[in-house]
Amino acid sequence: MYLLIDRDNHSLTVFSEPKDGRYQQISPHPWGATVELPAPVNITLDTEKLKDYGD
Repeated sequence: MYLLIDRDNHSLTVFSEPKDGRYQQISPHPWGATVELPAPVNITLDTEKLKDYGD
């Protein structure tokens, strides 16, 4: 799993299920969303506090 936090666009993207050098699942979310991170992390991430770090 790969988590990309984009401060310019106030979003985060979860990349998961890598296979043959590519991620099979790509899930974008706006800051403030509650995001379920898949295995092996398996946590719920509240992104509301990310709003404090935007431009």
